[in-house]
Amino acid sequence: MRKRVIVIGGGASGLAAAVTAAEHGAAVTILERLPRVGKKILLTGNGRCNLGHSGYEVQHYHGSIANAETILRRLDTELWFRLMGLYCRTDAEGRRYPMSGTAASVLDALRMRAAALGVEECCDCKVTGLAAYPGLWQVQCEQAQFTADAVILAAGGSAAPHCGTDGNFLPMLQALGHRIVKPQPSLCPILTDPIRVRAMKGLRVHAAASAYVGSRILKTERGEVQFTDTALSGICIFNLSRLAAEHGKAMTISLNLLPDWTPEQVLAVLRELRDVRADAPLADLLTGLFPKRIGECVLKAAFGTAQGKSSECLHTDTALQALAQTLTDWQFPVQGRAIFAQAQVTAGGISGESVTPLLESKVCPRLYFCGELLDLDGDCGGYNLDWAWSSGVWAGFHAAQDGIRRSGYVPNTGKAYKKQR
Repeated sequence: MRKRVIVIGGGASGLAAAVTAAEHGAAVTILERLPRVGKKILLTGNGRCNLGHSGYEVQHYHGSIANAETILRRLDTELWFRLMGLYCRTDAEGRRYPMSGTAASVLDALRMRAAALGVEECCDCKVTGLAAYPGLWQVQCEQAQFTADAVILAAGGSAAPHCGTDGNFLPMLQALGHRIVKPQPSLCPILTDPIRVRAMKGLRVHAAASAYVGSRILKTERGEVQFTDTALSGICIFNLSRLAAEHGKAMTISLNLLPDWTPEQVLAVLRELRDVRADAPLADLLTGLFPKRIGECVLKAAFGTAQGKSSECLHTDTALQALAQTLTDWQFPVQGRAIFAQAQVTAGGISGESVTPLLESKVCPRLYFCGELLDLDGDCGGYNLDWAWSSGVWAGFHAAQDGIRRSGYVPNTGKAYKKQR
């Protein structure tokens, strides 16, 4: 008799788990609370789906899943999708996208593969309860009840609740005895003093962004910083946002607007600008470096005003050094965290202390986890979807092969898996 596996959640990790479990002989049913599976996949990468990254550097991941790197390195994501008929391209920074340039192709490939394997999709099906019996799981939905030999929870975290992921399973899992790392929004804007950023709303600048607590630097990211009326945004800011959620108002963001220049080079350029634009208004001094509104805000941060002539305001080296200091260490206090509706992923979730190396619950046998529900999140650049596919495949294999109990067992699922070194 075929093993019955229920996958709760039809997102990226849930679809990966369902396909893999079915490939290994299980009869699989996906329970999805939304009218269709894969809604969040369609929104990733601004609709282009940055489905992975060419590297698995451990510094790009954060959380408590001890064997996460092993799980990530076992799956060749590009080959895995190629075996479903989906081809990828990789950009200069290592980010992978479907050749079609559309996220719909990724979802279509997964759904076609699932359908070919006989995976059943039950949508508009909100799970309200889980109950374990000897050798059996019972899953209660609002209008139906299902039984299975194993259950894979792929219900997502708390980010993007409009996609059906609101963290509603965490209290239930905590009540069953699982340790939960408090969920926090990640890959999201960082709130700051609106007075400092409102005038630059909609503008962008290349910078090195550093997170500080007191004089201690936590992390530095380089890239494009975007200004909103209440926050700093952009990929490099997103990669600092989990720190903002952790440290809150104790943290400060410092922007170096000229990260490629030494302090001596910055001063030399400012002297040149002072001489070239000696008779120009101070407000126009930096327009050769930045959009005018950003230049004005830098000057106001340095001197309290952008009024007057350049030569009059910058006639001393002390004034030049003050401006150079602001340009290379422009500070923005953190004034709170973004809400989950603004976040791309969730930091936190089911602690690694509560799962085995097979991603099976230590508390409830034959209950497996994958994706964002677990306490593991990645930086921008495809790292989170790499974890979704890899952890889904890992959980799907072990749920289908439920008798296996060897810690760290490497699934033999064909060419999509990298060979052990």
